[in-house]
Amino acid sequence: MKGKLLNYDPEKGLFQIEACIYEGGGGQPADRIKVKGPGFYIESDEAFKEKGGTFWKVRSISGEVPKTEVEVDVVIDELWRLEVSQQHTAQHIFSALAEQLYGWPSEGFAIFDDESKIELLGADEDPEKYAQLERQVNEVILRQIPVRVYVTEEVDEKLRKHTDYEHPRIVEIEGIDKCACGGTHVTNTGYVGGFAILKVERKNTRYVRVIFAAGIRLARIAKNYIEREQKLKNLLTGDVEERVFQLLEQKKQLELEKKNLLELVKVQIAQSDEVFWKNLPLDMQSMKQIAAYCNEKDKDIVLVNQEGYFAMGGPNANMHFEAFREKGASGGGKGVITGKLTNNDK
Repeated sequence: MKGKLLNYDPEKGLFQIEACIYEGGGGQPADRIKVKGPGFYIESDEAFKEKGGTFWKVRSISGEVPKTEVEVDVVIDELWRLEVSQQHTAQHIFSALAEQLYGWPSEGFAIFDDESKIELLGADEDPEKYAQLERQVNEVILRQIPVRVYVTEEVDEKLRKHTDYEHPRIVEIEGIDKCACGGTHVTNTGYVGGFAILKVERKNTRYVRVIFAAGIRLARIAKNYIEREQKLKNLLTGDVEERVFQLLEQKKQLELEKKNLLELVKVQIAQSDEVFWKNLPLDMQSMKQIAAYCNEKDKDIVLVNQEGYFAMGGPNANMHFEAFREKGASGGGKGVITGKLTNNDK
């Protein structure tokens, strides 16, 4: 399509354009566009509105410095437009049904890059209700109801949400929803392609937030989860749930063994006159536990593991730490002092 580049600010990376494109608003992000002019090429996927109009952020630019007030060719990312339109029409269907079935009005809506949200006023978190809503949204999609978009000369009292516009732009799904809206939509509910609720979470005492996806986006999410599942299967060599359960049991057993080992170490330390233990097969957390125990017993201890990390405690801990620092060690702390030795001092 043809358009006109109105102005370009190279320092801020912003431009303004006149074209038949969606500039964002009402919870829906802007189109993603490519602008080709005499000797230059600009790509943008984000816009914002200020008093001076709508400004597009330059994502990439090539060629000469763009001239303003010139005719340009504008290409919309049609796949992105379809994806966003699917989310928006799905939201209208869901919001209308949530209000009809349970009296939950939608008070917030936003489409993000990977998911969308609806905020329902006065909603509860009954999973059966959301399963019912999800099913009914998909039934409306299956019915392939036309989605009509038009400007009316007078405000209809039957609109789902009040509007202050004198001549509002209406999006109507016959028998389902009728609402003032400035966003983009599919022309038929069948083109939404499918709908799923991904998460239901309480925002505060008044609102419940519903995270959802539809159409192309839902397919992409499903694909990502399947690929991730396959990677986990390959990594864990078997059924994911079964292997995770086994690993958790092993972790529990190792933690018990570690606890018993630390108790034995504490007994050995209490009976030993040695202050300096090195090349220990212990992690920092374990060494800190032992050093803290020695603090309680007023017994000096310096522990160094196989990687050169150390922990020390006791009444003379600061003196031992200063000796380490003179040799280039780093670290610090109050009570239990921790740090790392230089390679030469391990």
